Amino acid sequence: MPIDPQDWLFHAVRAALLVVGMLVFAIALLRWRRAGVRDTQIILGQLDESRQQAQSLAELASELGRQLAALEARLDDSLALASASGGQQRGYDLALHMARNGSSAEEIVSASGVTRHEALFLARLHNPALA
Repeated sequence: MPIDPQDWLFHAVRAALLVVGMLVFAIALLRWRRAGVRDTQIILGQLDESRQQAQSLAELASELGRQLAALEARLDDSLALASASGGQQRGYDLALHMARNGSSAEEIVSASGVTRHEALFLARLHNPALA
């Protein structure tokens, strides 16, 4: 069965179109792959930058935590000192009030918690009758 020249031409054009279509598809696939590689590299660069920023933020948060702990310790120390000095100040105020009202040194020591020498000093200073 001989091949008709028109059929031969039809098959040749079909084959040529098929080859051209495959070449266009191959070129499109290569461009798509290159774009994918480029996009992946951009994303990886952004990921590295994000990791560096996250690490610097973690270091900053750690430093802020240490500073906060130091400030809390200073605040606790200040509060302890204030409460200790506040209690002593109230004791001194009470001792001074008692000395002005003529209390003896022993009464001042037992009521206010100041030392015996301080009570004697306050009693002599503020109550001339005991001197």
